[in-house]
Amino acid sequence: MNAISSYIVELLNDDMVSHGLLVQCIEEDESIHNRPQLKWTEVLENLLSGEVEIGIAKSKSEEYVEFIAWRGSINERISRAVEYVDKASTSDQEFAYWLCLRKNVDRYEGDEHQDSSQNA
Repeated sequence: MNAISSYIVELLNDDMVSHGLLVQCIEEDESIHNRPQLKWTEVLENLLSGEVEIGIAKSKSEEYVEFIAWRGSINERISRAVEYVDKASTSDQEFAYWLCLRKNVDRYEGDEHQDSSQNA
């Protein structure tokens, strides 16, 4: 799992990662290394234990997407991710939630008045 988590963190250095890309990375790891597939929730737990946050992405302009991280314990945030994936239509499941490095979070939910330029 550390290899998958490390790869996701590497991807996060360049951009946000969607639920769909996380699942795709796990599936590719299974086929390349011929080993049982990990559950995406297990990989997510590992990521959230480190430098990664989970939340939603909102378009602020044509050129800027704001990342709003969810609050709560790791288990609460994973449960929320599962709920978002389960409730999304099949075509929208890929974007049910997003991952972002903690250092790149624009704000946490509930911090409506935080200036996003503080985190740039």
